Amino acid sequence: MTQAELILFLESLGADVVVRRFGPRETTPDSVCAYFFPVPEPFEGIRAWEEMLILDEYEDGWAINYGQYPRTRALQDEELKSLLTEWVREPDYRLFAEHELE
Repeated sequence: MTQAELILFLESLGADVVVRRFGPRETTPDSVCAYFFPVPEPFEGIRAWEEMLILDEYEDGWAINYGQYPRTRALQDEELKSLLTEWVREPDYRLFAEHELE
């Protein structure tokens, strides 16, 4: 799945999506950040880590960073879509636990 396809899928699930780089430009790839929870208006500042999923692309798929540090293994398209869809229905970080790096 390309970054553009991932962004479209996340938006179809109702996420606000931004692309950010969390390190030096020359050595850090872009991360796709998805926010699924409404923010009270007016909102100024940076949303909290607990409100955001960060998706990073690897050779074998996309990994989900959640909370502040835990990360899933790289997931292929259908597995990733299924997990994200389930999480949107019931946002519980424990859903990601069985997909964490070993």
